[in-house]
Amino acid sequence: MTRIATLGNDVQSRSTEARRPHVRDRREQIVRAAHELSLEKGFTHITVSDIASRAGMTRSLFYHYFRSKDDVSAAVLDDISDTIIGELRSWNESRIPGNVDKSLDDLIALMRVIINDEGPFSRKLVQAGNGGLYIQFVDRLSERVADYISGTTVKDFERIHGRPGISHIKESLMTLIAGAIALLRENPGTDDRTIKDIFVQTLHLEAYVQPFAPPSDRPVPEEGTQKEHPKEKQGK
Repeated sequence: MTRIATLGNDVQSRSTEARRPHVRDRREQIVRAAHELSLEKGFTHITVSDIASRAGMTRSLFYHYFRSKDDVSAAVLDDISDTIIGELRSWNESRIPGNVDKSLDDLIALMRVIINDEGPFSRKLVQAGNGGLYIQFVDRLSERVADYISGTTVKDFERIHGRPGISHIKESLMTLIAGAIALLRENPGTDDRTIKDIFVQTLHLEAYVQPFAPPSDRPVPEEGTQKEHPKEKQGK
């Protein structure tokens, strides 16, 4: 290759690199516009023209970045999910390996922060016109969270405690996550103890958490009749 050709390729390469941030910015503008409009009107009620206008561009330029409205909806969901996975990563990196009890407490606290009226689970996202989008979002998020936990937290658990006592770990996590989202969205007053109990029972973690005190509306077992906790057995 001649020196001139090499220089020409270098210039073209630098030009391509210079354009990439612009392309990324444009895509982000479109995704942000689609997200805003879906909260305002409902996703089924907006058009490509609406999105392009909000993003400050023409319809033809929109199609340079996305093939359709459904294509940009997938990007909106991925963008929201990325933020949540980032929060989950911070939780995973800050937890104490082996301390299942505290890890669950912190995870439930994080879920409450994420699932609130101003967050990605806003009632605006589940309003008329966004039902299909919301279902896709919960499905995508449940799978991504299950993938992340299976590849990180579960592996730490196996290293310290051995293989979990359940089969189909990813599928179990997906079901648990989707159910927890529905519970906290529809019944935000559900107490942490109930949520934690559901997690513990579903994942068979009874041996790794402190036993709950008996509820006030249930009779306290008589002395000598209370079942021994697995942790107490292990210590004997």
